[in-house]
Amino acid sequence: MSNVNVLVAAPVDVAAGVLSVVTMMLHGKPAAELDETIVKLGFDSCKAHSAGEAAERTMAQCQTALYDMVNGLNYTAFQYVRAQFIVGGVDSGKLVGAAEQVWDKQVNGIVKSFDFKRPKSEAKDAVRKAEQAAKRDKDFGLLSDAEIESKVDALITLGDTASLKSATKYAAEADKRNKPVLDAEAVSRKAIVEKITLRVREVAKAKTADGDNLLTQVALLLG
Repeated sequence: MSNVNVLVAAPVDVAAGVLSVVTMMLHGKPAAELDETIVKLGFDSCKAHSAGEAAERTMAQCQTALYDMVNGLNYTAFQYVRAQFIVGGVDSGKLVGAAEQVWDKQVNGIVKSFDFKRPKSEAKDAVRKAEQAAKRDKDFGLLSDAEIESKVDALITLGDTASLKSATKYAAEADKRNKPVLDAEAVSRKAIVEKITLRVREVAKAKTADGDNLLTQVALLLG
């Protein structure tokens, strides 16, 4: 669940170190209460990235602190923390571009160390999905399931590299179309297995001659 309550922020002028927030909550607190922490985190991280300079916290400690700060935030709040971090980097003496590079290194570090997933812009993600859906509809929308299967067989028969690559795309489309059916079959199969398992346990627990005979028949049927 997101740790952001309200996600409306005004533009940030990083070079001037100016940040105007209309209403922003981070981890249940007003963002302004965490500004000093985030700016100091950016300051310490940039100092630690400067050769020969002692940092108040090690890079590992900075990464841990950054992970705690950004984990669970959505894209808007994540960008807010980034802006404040860079303000701290500029305060440490780095140019904006250099502070942005430190931010990227630190984020890459928590991706690797903590399996952190960068939040995506919902608008960009929606556009990407719409483009993918449009392309899929253009490539396969007019083809029936049988036509797609026939196309796969024909391309495989040709056997050249380009045809096999194309066959893979058509096969992937067939799998997508069949997925709801396969998922339903899997659910049904699981329910049957659970029912049989429960019944076998009940019969075995009864320890009767008829039960033993039934278990023997089941074992023979299953091979």
